[in-house]
Amino acid sequence: MPQETLTFPPLYCVVGAYRLAHDPSLWQPMWAKCSKAAKHASIVALIWAVLTWPIQRLFVYYFMSASASVTGFSAVYGKMVRTADVTDDALPFRIPVPSLQTFATFMFVMGQVHAIMEFWLRRKLRECRNTAYVQTVRSRGKAADWWTEYVEEFSNPPTEKAIKDAKKQGWHLKLASPLVRFVILKVDFVPFFGMALGAALRSLTYGRLLHKSFFEAKRMSPFQIELWITERQTAYRSFGFVAALMERIPLIGLIFSISNRIGAAMWAHDLEKRQQRFRTFSSSSAGGEQLEEFKSKPTLKKLYNTIQQESSSSTTTSTTTSGTSGAGAGDAAVPGTLPEIHSSVVVHNQQQQARKRP
Repeated sequence: MPQETLTFPPLYCVVGAYRLAHDPSLWQPMWAKCSKAAKHASIVALIWAVLTWPIQRLFVYYFMSASASVTGFSAVYGKMVRTADVTDDALPFRIPVPSLQTFATFMFVMGQVHAIMEFWLRRKLRECRNTAYVQTVRSRGKAADWWTEYVEEFSNPPTEKAIKDAKKQGWHLKLASPLVRFVILKVDFVPFFGMALGAALRSLTYGRLLHKSFFEAKRMSPFQIELWITERQTAYRSFGFVAALMERIPLIGLIFSISNRIGAAMWAHDLEKRQQRFRTFSSSSAGGEQLEEFKSKPTLKKLYNTIQQESSSSTTTSTTTSGTSGAGAGDAAVPGTLPEIHSSVVVHNQQQQARKRP
C-alpha cells in the first residue's frame, strides 16, 4: 500500500473488501470452512422470516403505523417509489412497489435475519476473522521478528493525555455494549441515523480492537498502547467508525467483518514500516530526521489557562516598568497572534489594577 493511505485510514476498509473479493487464496479456505454452517444458518433465518412475516406485518400495520420507526422510513420509501416511476417509463412493464408498511416490515425482518445468522455463525466468523488477519500478514512475507519494538515518533508525546484517556477506557467499553445499542433503537426514526450513531460511539474502541494483534506483535506495554492510540486518535476513530458502519449493514456486514481484518492488517504493516523508518533515522550518526511535534486540538480549558497565564505575566511586566499608565506596556506584552478580544481584556485588567494603586 502507498504510504499516502496512512493519512486517511478508512481507505483500508475499502481496500480490505476489495482484496477479499479478488483474492481466492483468502476467501476460498474461509468459505470451505464455514459454508455448511452458513447454509444451515440461512435455512433457519429463512424459515423464521417466512413464518413470522404475516405476524410482523400485522404488528407493523396495527401498532407501528404511526410510530417514529415506520415514519422514518418514509423518506427512503418515497425515493424508492420515485426511482421506480422513472425507471419503468422506459420498460414495457411496471416495477411492483410494496407499500410503506411492507417496506418497513422487510427492513425489520432483515435486521432479525442478520442477528440470527450472526449468532449462528459466531464461532466460524471468529475463526475466519483471525485467519484473515494472519493470512494477510503472512502474505507480506515478513517473519515474526520483523515486527520491532515501539519507537516514539513525536518530540513531545502527550503522556498526560494518554494517562487520562486510559482512565476513560471503561466508559468507552460501556458505549460499545449491547445495552447502548438497545437505547439507540429509539432514534431509528431518522433512516440509518441509529447505525451511524452506534458506529460513532464504538469507533475508538473498535479501532483499538482491530489492532490488538498488532500491539501484541510489537510487544507494546499497556502505557505504550495508550500513548499510541492517543497520538493517532483521529485516525483510529475514523477507521473504527467506517469499519463498524460497514459491519452494521444487514447480511453484507458479516462479510465486511472479515474484510475489515484484512484492512487492519494492511494498515498495521504500513504503520510498522513507518516505525522502522523512524528507528533508522534515530539510530543514524548524523542525528536523523527531526521528530514531528504532536499537535492536539485546543480545548476551552487550555484556552482559558493560556489567557490567565499571559494575563498574569503581562501584569507582572507592567508593575516593573516606570510610570502609572500600564496600558502601553500591556499592549506590548500581548502576542500579536491572540484575538483582539483577548488584548482588550488584558488591557482592561491592567487599567483596573493601576487605578487601585495609591
